[in-house]
Amino acid sequence: MKKKLLNSILYVIAVSIFAISPLSILAQVFTGSGGTIQNNGIETFFNLPISGLPTQLDSTYGIEQVCVNINHTAVEELYISLISPQGRIVSLSSGKNVTGANFTNTCFDSRASSSVTINSAPFTGSYKPVGYLGRFNDGLQGNGTWQLAVKDYLFSTNSGSVVSWSITFGTSPSKPVVFTSSNLPIVVINTNSQTLTDQEIVVDLGVIYNGAGQRNYVTNSWNEFNGKTRINIRGNTSKDFEKKSYSLELQDLAGEEIKAPLLGMPSESDWVLGANYPDKTLLRNQLTYDLCRDMGHYSPRISNVEVILNGEYQGVYSLMEKPKRDDYRIDINKLSETDNFFPDITGGYIIKIDRTDEDGWYSLMAGNSPTSTKFYYQYVYPKDTAITVPQKDYIKSYMDSLETVLNSTNFADPVIGYKKYIDVASFIDYFIINELSKNVDGYRLSTILYKHNISKGGKLHIGPAWDYDIAWHNCNYGNTVDPAGWQYQLPVSDFPSPTWWDKFMQDQDFKNQLSCRWSQLRQSLINTAHLNSYIDYNSSLLNESQQRNFVQWPVLAAYISPNPQVQPNANYQGELSDLKSWIASRIPWMDSNINGTCQSVGVPELIALRGPAVNSYPNPFINNLKVTYSVPEGLSNGTMAKVKIELLNVIGDQVEVLFDGNKAPGSYEEAIATQALSTGVYIVKLSVNDKVVYQKTTKVG
Repeated sequence: MKKKLLNSILYVIAVSIFAISPLSILAQVFTGSGGTIQNNGIETFFNLPISGLPTQLDSTYGIEQVCVNINHTAVEELYISLISPQGRIVSLSSGKNVTGANFTNTCFDSRASSSVTINSAPFTGSYKPVGYLGRFNDGLQGNGTWQLAVKDYLFSTNSGSVVSWSITFGTSPSKPVVFTSSNLPIVVINTNSQTLTDQEIVVDLGVIYNGAGQRNYVTNSWNEFNGKTRINIRGNTSKDFEKKSYSLELQDLAGEEIKAPLLGMPSESDWVLGANYPDKTLLRNQLTYDLCRDMGHYSPRISNVEVILNGEYQGVYSLMEKPKRDDYRIDINKLSETDNFFPDITGGYIIKIDRTDEDGWYSLMAGNSPTSTKFYYQYVYPKDTAITVPQKDYIKSYMDSLETVLNSTNFADPVIGYKKYIDVASFIDYFIINELSKNVDGYRLSTILYKHNISKGGKLHIGPAWDYDIAWHNCNYGNTVDPAGWQYQLPVSDFPSPTWWDKFMQDQDFKNQLSCRWSQLRQSLINTAHLNSYIDYNSSLLNESQQRNFVQWPVLAAYISPNPQVQPNANYQGELSDLKSWIASRIPWMDSNINGTCQSVGVPELIALRGPAVNSYPNPFINNLKVTYSVPEGLSNGTMAKVKIELLNVIGDQVEVLFDGNKAPGSYEEAIATQALSTGVYIVKLSVNDKVVYQKTTKVG
């Protein structure tokens, strides 16, 4: 009797333990059927109903791996993802990031030692997927219908099929990222069960920012912004990346567009959240925009943030200004629908050399293309739905006239040549930033131009710089890996660059001005030590957040198209070192190949329009700071100019006067001791007569 009672008790205990945790010991494998993959660029879905799992997937019990058998002669054509019952999507293999035939007994496991992107077909064995399976293990319900989504993005080229696939759940899952606080501002997006696409929807937006040097917690109130935004996925090729970029337009509760000053940037309604997915330094756009701004041009302001979307951590993003007409962005005259006659019709305009997916027109002349392909202009401001027919005719006629002159024998004539139409200084600086970074899209895509009204000179400017995440040695095509060579000379059949740049470089005066400007910048901004200091400081601010980012998006030690090299053991510091090393090789090549003669510059307009320049280094600094500055001839009063250099704190109060007196035109340097200054951000203010320029600098401990 006692033995029967004991057996009954043990049985009850065993049943109770199993009821509490039915899968606490054994993994469970669910297998799905396959079928033909559509060969039309549309996703094919393979369903797998799952039941009997614990209430939620987490770090103690969750997805361990996903295994597939897929027959296809070119797996680089396939985008393969796993979709949870709630609609969360994790990329397993992403198109151009792999190559070869077939996935044969291929298991995607985020605990594996190496990424599928740096291995070879037929990929038999276990590999890290492009995405992170731990994203499913953060409290999602595992029961329901899971889907394997397979898209063959090349229409009717090769066909294939899914033979079989499976999901393994067990006690050794990839752990989710736990995000509670950050040294960066936090952006929160709630879509309220809506799906984000390239079509706009209205969602909730919150920004948490407790001030400079303060910690930001996900539990804090939305104290920087709390409202609505119209949002959509942005980009062209970047739309296929797992980590998406977004366009934002702030709105009030009534659905009306509103402006707000986010994170210290001037008030506006239109913003961009840039993912920087293929840029493993997370710095290339920021480096470019800050460098252009320090060169004296408007450039989108930018702030690094961490993002939460529908409760899920999304990693490091760049919140930045969208280039648009605005008093604090591209400062050109407004155009209304009634401004159809001279002089009002002369400006301002913003156009863009880009793809043909927006309203615009083709160039008059062929671009730099072996097939004589023309490039394409898009209307940006006034936008295509607001610009009038006379305004369209005017800006097209202006650009046709410029192209005609550049293709004439008199193109370099200082009176009737191209200088009649363009702001030479802006084109020289744009040339420098594009060539320094060897931007593969430079000149031919995402190239913004704006034209002032005749009351402001009426000329065409180029800029601001935009979209540099695959510049600076981050692209494997277009001759961008080699630190030698001119990017403007690259012939391209699809989306060619204008032949303007070839013409400019045939003009000795342009080359002389280029030489002068390059020599000036080499003494300050385009200095290897200065750029290295910039990279070190800004990467140090990301040291905490980048670790979370690269768990959630495991692109380090993986190949993400169009990265220029495979780095099986890459880490964040290695990516930074690669960027520095490439810059250190690129600058000397440009030193040797900018062949103008500075003394022969004959157009005073260049210096006068550029204005005074100021730069401080090292930036950031510790105990000593040097300030270099220029007094252009065009700003002097006779032979001398009234010059004042001040150091201000972040709220504009004067901390110290570095110089106050008269200076002849030329370049100067002031050295100051800064031991007594507290750590933080300061502003160097240079006043030359009535012209004022600023430069931000930071003291660190």
